[in-house]
Amino acid sequence: MRQNVLITLACVLTAIPFLPGCGGGKYADVEQTSNQVASLIEEYAAALDKAGSAPDVAKATNQFVDKMEKLAPAMQKLTEKYPELKSGQNLPEPLKKVQTRMEEASKKMMGSMMKAAPYMNDPEVQKAQQRLESLKME
Repeated sequence: MRQNVLITLACVLTAIPFLPGCGGGKYADVEQTSNQVASLIEEYAAALDKAGSAPDVAKATNQFVDKMEKLAPAMQKLTEKYPELKSGQNLPEPLKKVQTRMEEASKKMMGSMMKAAPYMNDPEVQKAQQRLESLKME
């Protein structure tokens, strides 16, 4: 189960170059969406850190998935709009900063998920984890 979650998170991180922004420039929309995703990851990590029970973990996971599902269409449109970013190589400077933020947030989330590990056998947590795994971030 944890391996599947890690794979899902890797997919989310793969989508980093396709996320919308602020600050003007050609990739402002990408920067904005990337920052939104980074914020969601940070919020999820914080919620998992605070979780003291299986219902807390399930709630945090479901809220994260709900918010990511709302951003998924925008992310997909950006993937189509900017195919040159798909490789994640040679990103413009503003996107490199956001990518670093997302990588840091994801590291925090991994640590938080380990703290939530004792609750992973709970049926509601497993249901929420299945939702997380089903996120399509391509």
